Amino acid sequence: MSMIKTPPPIDAAQNHHVMLEYQALLDNLPLGIAFIRDGCFLHCNRHLSDIFGWPDGQLAGQPVSLLTPSAQAYTELSSLAVTVLGSGQRLDTELLMQKQDRSTLWCRLLANAIDPTDPAKGQLYIIEDITERRAADASAQLLLLEHQAILDNVSLAITFTRKRRFLHCNQRFSEMFGWPSDELIQQTTDILYPSPQALAELSNLARATLGSGQRLDTELLMRRRDGTTFWCRMLAKAIDPDNLGKGSIYITEDITERKNAQEALVRARDHLELRVEERTAELATANQCLQTEILERLQAEKQIRHLADHDALTDLPNRRLLEHRLRQAMAVAKRSGNQMVVMFIDLDSFKPINDLLGHRVGDLLLQAVAKRLRNLLRAVDTVARIGGDEFVLVLPDMHSQATAREAARRILSALVQPHQIEGNTLTVTPSIGISHYPEHGADVDTLIGRADDAMYRAKQMGRSNYQFYIDPSKE
Repeated sequence: MSMIKTPPPIDAAQNHHVMLEYQALLDNLPLGIAFIRDGCFLHCNRHLSDIFGWPDGQLAGQPVSLLTPSAQAYTELSSLAVTVLGSGQRLDTELLMQKQDRSTLWCRLLANAIDPTDPAKGQLYIIEDITERRAADASAQLLLLEHQAILDNVSLAITFTRKRRFLHCNQRFSEMFGWPSDELIQQTTDILYPSPQALAELSNLARATLGSGQRLDTELLMRRRDGTTFWCRMLAKAIDPDNLGKGSIYITEDITERKNAQEALVRARDHLELRVEERTAELATANQCLQTEILERLQAEKQIRHLADHDALTDLPNRRLLEHRLRQAMAVAKRSGNQMVVMFIDLDSFKPINDLLGHRVGDLLLQAVAKRLRNLLRAVDTVARIGGDEFVLVLPDMHSQATAREAARRILSALVQPHQIEGNTLTVTPSIGISHYPEHGADVDTLIGRADDAMYRAKQMGRSNYQFYIDPSKE
């Protein structure tokens, strides 16, 4: 008959030693640990006391409700714990809790019942202070919302793809392709291409270009949700050229109108060349006529380029050419350290003249004012008409405010002189607003806008005068 060996009994000293080892282990864990029975703390480690600002050992025997910010919060936690732990599951939740000094903190709480069938045996709770993580999550969410707002307000379609699936897109992308963003996410990118061949060609090009660390820049035909196709310019950059699996950023621009214009120009050019060839074949001896036609073509192209950058009525630079000249002037001023001046001119009482004597007289008056302004300026200066009776001047190399003031006086003095238009003696006075680069702005829109603000201030001061821009916060 075999003898069953029983383990030797643990004496009190050995038991005390084991308990000390367990306590040392619990006190050195980076998590708060507590044993709870009947809604009160039976035991907790030092880290839990530190989390909630209680002296070590003083939580024992205290009700758990001391760590909740309100009776309602305690009731909600108790109800959740009874439901989850009573079903044998582990409780895992995040909630707002309270320190001894009544300040609050966010905690992650994990709990298990000692015996799910007998709540009286108590529960084991693990508590982690996640206040910093919650704050970081909130900051990250706010930053994400700010970035999304930026993306949704740009005029280009932007999307982020990984492994040929859409992970994110902005509002313009959804509008351009007719796909709501929530339906587009996780869709494969082939839905945007008119054929598998078109997708394969782009994929091969993108893989070679992005994998070399370069930016993809191409034009191709793409497909909307309704099946219609349109021309796009696509720019793309890999997140990591060494690992294309991390995804890529794509920027897409609808260039259908530009392509149509280019195609129309090509057709017009082809048609013209055909006419020239036919003419040459038929009239081999009419070389002079051919040369004349070529010259006319060059002149027409030159005229088209000129009209694209100039006001049709006054032949002054238009807004587009003005912005180009202004950017050039700012670059020169930045290198030289000199100031540059922008003047915004609006003609006082022009509308009554235009209404009383008709648009023809008004147009002639605007042409006369434009000529007078052109004659006043230097070769390096620019005067542009940006609409109606509004003109903008760009004056580089203005060494001081006094220099700008003298220029404004000369312009004011010249423009108040009467004009003789079809038997009418007409007088219009200018209201002039002035802004300085770089003092009043470092970009085109800001400098023109602040000169415009100063012009309105000149009108408020009685018209027929000039005013420099004044920052409203410094008035």
